Amino acid sequence: MWTPSWPGCLTTTRVSDDGPRDRLIEDVRQALTCAPASDAGARFEQAAWLALLDRHAGALLTRDLAPAHLTASAAVLSCDAERTCLVLHRKLQLWVQPGGHFEAGDETAAGAAAREVQEETGLGGQVLPTPVLLSRHPAPCAPGVVDWHLDLQHVLVTEPRPPRPSDETPQVAWWPVGALPENLAGGVAELVERAVSRLRAG
Repeated sequence: MWTPSWPGCLTTTRVSDDGPRDRLIEDVRQALTCAPASDAGARFEQAAWLALLDRHAGALLTRDLAPAHLTASAAVLSCDAERTCLVLHRKLQLWVQPGGHFEAGDETAAGAAAREVQEETGLGGQVLPTPVLLSRHPAPCAPGVVDWHLDLQHVLVTEPRPPRPSDETPQVAWWPVGALPENLAGGVAELVERAVSRLRAG
């Protein structure tokens, strides 16, 4: 249940959940509520995601819920906002920002994004608490079953140390924000642009 309050964040009513993920559910609700929603499309996505969270609660944070579920990722930026660290997605063979599904033990959306960055690149840093973008894109995890990933996209700022590839992401690299690779997944360029703008705005 939600009531829009423009401009600014949506106002939502709290829906209780007796499971062990209450803290994460409420953090995700707050992240969605305060995510940027500067146009009609973004406001619709924000409202729809909040309605899904009200309906499904913790199930929306699992990889099993179809036809859509939430994920978390981060645009990894160097401190001067001149470079971004991307990973080559094994299935898609496209460069993407680090990210993935929520897991047991995650307490916040920003923390889930930071965990994914650490797992996929070996990098740690400061995650800005509010998502810079909400992105609904086709889900590669279960074609024909799960249609959409609802991705809370954050910004993580770090020193541009050499990244550490993993079994899941054997190719990881820093790229200039003005010279991203050609085989880039849809939406990544917009995310990087939004992240750079957020960081430079202070």
